Amino acid sequence: MQSQNNLDADLRSIQALNQHDVNATLAVDTDAIISQWTDDFVVLQAAGPITRGRSANAAAVEQSKEQLKAFKPIDYNLDVQEITITGDYAFEWGTYRGSARSLTGGETVNYVGKFMRILQRQPDGSWKMHRTMVTTDAQPR
Repeated sequence: MQSQNNLDADLRSIQALNQHDVNATLAVDTDAIISQWTDDFVVLQAAGPITRGRSANAAAVEQSKEQLKAFKPIDYNLDVQEITITGDYAFEWGTYRGSARSLTGGETVNYVGKFMRILQRQPDGSWKMHRTMVTTDAQPR
């Protein structure tokens, strides 16, 4: 059984990973985004194929990089509803919300959705994203 001190340290580390994700997204820092993933990271999207492996997911990010350059992130928030730690794995789920401004037209695009993640403890005690499911809701008004 995990001690309360270890559990608290793990929760702080996972919260730091989530904040790193928010910061990297707002900075459109693809290297920082990719650094959060295990080598065998898998993304299950609401529509489209399953993307398996860090390199395949990094390639997908690179493909969307030109689209990302057309927008300036304004806001991005994760609302984690639950974190459960079981040994070297943690499960979390919640919602995300963000907005970005078009650099060409100036209009603001808002987006919201839900996520579920399985995190994996690394040998150094840190946590990385191991499996992720993402949905995107209808655009908020």
